[in-house]
Amino acid sequence: MLGSVSANGKRYEKDDNLKIVLQVKKELEKQKVKVILTRKDDTFVTLQKRCQIANWKRADLFVSIHRNSAKSGDGIEIWINNKSDDISEKLANDILKEFEQTKFQTNRGVKTGTSDNNGNDYFVNRNTKMPSCLIELGFISNTKDNQLLDEHLEEYAQAIAKGILQNLK
Repeated sequence: MLGSVSANGKRYEKDDNLKIVLQVKKELEKQKVKVILTRKDDTFVTLQKRCQIANWKRADLFVSIHRNSAKSGDGIEIWINNKSDDISEKLANDILKEFEQTKFQTNRGVKTGTSDNNGNDYFVNRNTKMPSCLIELGFISNTKDNQLLDEHLEEYAQAIAKGILQNLK
């Protein structure tokens, strides 16, 4: 499964997600944090399996990284469960606060539920048993967001890692 694809059809969300996740893992491991990945390579893992892995391993936090896509839009937003606990909300806000120190367009904020406002939650936020958030790391359909991700990948990974670390203390 590819996820979203850029306008020119040459950039795949799955590749961007893996690049940033591996960099976040590297940043966290520098701080002696044990990181459990639901995928380490270009293998497809269902959302159900991702949640199962996190729940089986009894992870302290679950952070899912994605890229947004739309005809227009830019920036970073973080989604949490409608019935979110304080830790999930703090995690999302701490990550966004760290992003403010990097170069990105719009802070689209912390949001609850899903983008279609149907009262549901994103699968990973609904089916994990620990505090969780889903990061939409810019729009793959936006050339500027893609450029910023490419140019600031390490800074973005550091921002996510710092936000996570603040919640593991």
